[in-house]
Amino acid sequence: MTAIDTRPVLRLRSRGEQVKRLQAALAGKGFGPGPVDGEFGPRTERAVREFQRAEGLEVDGIVGPQTWAALLGAGAGANGRRLSDRGVDFIARFEGFRGTLYNDPAGHCTIGYGHLVQRGGCDGSEPAELRAGISRQRAAQLLRTDAAVAEGAVRDSVRVDLTQQQFDALVSFTFNVGAGAFRRSTLLQRLNARAYEAVPEELRRWVTAGGRRLPGLVARRTAEAKLFTSGRYQ
Repeated sequence: MTAIDTRPVLRLRSRGEQVKRLQAALAGKGFGPGPVDGEFGPRTERAVREFQRAEGLEVDGIVGPQTWAALLGAGAGANGRRLSDRGVDFIARFEGFRGTLYNDPAGHCTIGYGHLVQRGGCDGSEPAELRAGISRQRAAQLLRTDAAVAEGAVRDSVRVDLTQQQFDALVSFTFNVGAGAFRRSTLLQRLNARAYEAVPEELRRWVTAGGRRLPGLVARRTAEAKLFTSGRYQ
């Protein structure tokens, strides 16, 4: 997740990209507010209150400087790392790009590198910027925001030192399989036991969907394993 230069006070009925960053940060800390949709509704407020209570902060449901600081604090094991620009490009290669609005296989309005615009089909109510189509650069910005949940999960769950390349490889993996799956994985257990050499083997276990071995997942896991071990962004 990119650092927020200005940290606006957010509260119920706030909207926009900063709310998306807030929702992603909450999810990365394990306080999932529901969809990362930029709408500060009752579910997001409830997640904020739960996070504030857990952190010993004033429980008011309002995201001010202290709550931002607690949310954006550095993780213990991953050296407070952030997904690099090369890491964003690495993930983008596997996600596929579409510069115009489309309905994904589940029927939800989507654009760019699989960025969810809204639940349900595209209906003309989308922001004008998106209706006009977006560039790969803008799509990468949206991807960085979307990857914040995976980024936070890696940063908060890993208790050993990581290089930037290792961090990016694990964020790519987590973005693909989900933060919950990563937290429950044997991969994370072995890594936190300092068995770095076991990570490529564990990555390559995650290559099936619906009981079928998928070539696309094989290629992605192979690239993630090479990035983790060799530090090369292919």
